[in-house]
Amino acid sequence: MLLHPLHHQPFEPELRYWISCFTNYNMPPALDAELSRFNPNAPADREQLIRRYCLPHFNSRENFRHRQRLVEVLQAALDKPDFDFEEVWEPLEDDYDDQQWPSGWPASIDNSRDFFQRLLLAARELWHADLTRAQLPSLAECRAIPARERGSHDWLFSIDNSDTWRALFDMTATPYDMTTPGPQFQGEQLSLHLSGELQRLSVPATWPVTQAPSHCSFTLNVRGISELAVSGSRFDGRMRTQLTRLNPGYHLRLEIGFDCVIECVALSVSIADLKGIRDEKQL
Repeated sequence: MLLHPLHHQPFEPELRYWISCFTNYNMPPALDAELSRFNPNAPADREQLIRRYCLPHFNSRENFRHRQRLVEVLQAALDKPDFDFEEVWEPLEDDYDDQQWPSGWPASIDNSRDFFQRLLLAARELWHADLTRAQLPSLAECRAIPARERGSHDWLFSIDNSDTWRALFDMTATPYDMTTPGPQFQGEQLSLHLSGELQRLSVPATWPVTQAPSHCSFTLNVRGISELAVSGSRFDGRMRTQLTRLNPGYHLRLEIGFDCVIECVALSVSIADLKGIRDEKQL
C-alpha cells in the first residue's frame, strides 16, 4: 500500500491536490504578490505557473510512486470528456474556512481542462525518469526470469556506457574476479569501487605490449533504484555479478565476500573513473 509522504495513511490524492500550491488558507504575502503577476487564463502564463510553481511544489515530498499515482489521477480525469475541471478550483462544501488564492487572479479560470492538460504534459516531461522507474518490474518478477534470458559474465557490455570500457581497453570480455571495499548507499543510488586482475583478455590495441595493463579499477554506479534487497554481514571482498538488461532498466545481483547479497531493480547501471594499470599496488 502506498502511504502518504507526511502521514501514515493511504495515499489517495484528489485532483485538487495538483493545484494546492495556488489555493491555501495562509498564503504568504510575498507568494501572493509573486503569483499575482501571472494571469492563469493566458497560455504562456499557464506554462510558467505549472513549471515554476505547481510541479516543483512536489519535489521535497513525493517519491516516484507518489508521482505515478498523481499522474494516474490526472489522466483518469482527462479521459472523461464531461469531467468538470472548473469545480476543482472551488472550495470543498464542508470547508468552513475561506480558501485563498492569489489576490491578483481573475474570479474564475477559463477552460480549466486546458490547464490540466498542460499540467499532464509537463508532468510527463519533467517527471519522465520517475514515471519510467515506477513502471519497472518488481524484484519478484525479475527473479522469475528464466536463467537462459539472464545476463552472462560479460556484464560490462550490457551497461549504459559500455563504450567507456572499449575506448580504453578494446577488449571483448569482462573481468569477473573483482573485489570491492564495500558499497556506498546514497538515497536511491548505489556506488561500488571495484578493482581486479585483467584475466583472459587480449592486449589493448592502443597499448604497447610492454605497457599492457594487468589490472583495472573503476566505480560502478547504480542510479534510480526502484526496489532493493540487502542481506549479509560482510560487504567487502570478492564480488560476483549478474546483470540482466530490462527494457528499460536493469536487474542487478551482487554477491560480495562471504555472505553479502545486494539485489536491485534500477533505471541505470554505468561505470566511471576507469583505469588500467601495470602494478597491482597502485589500485
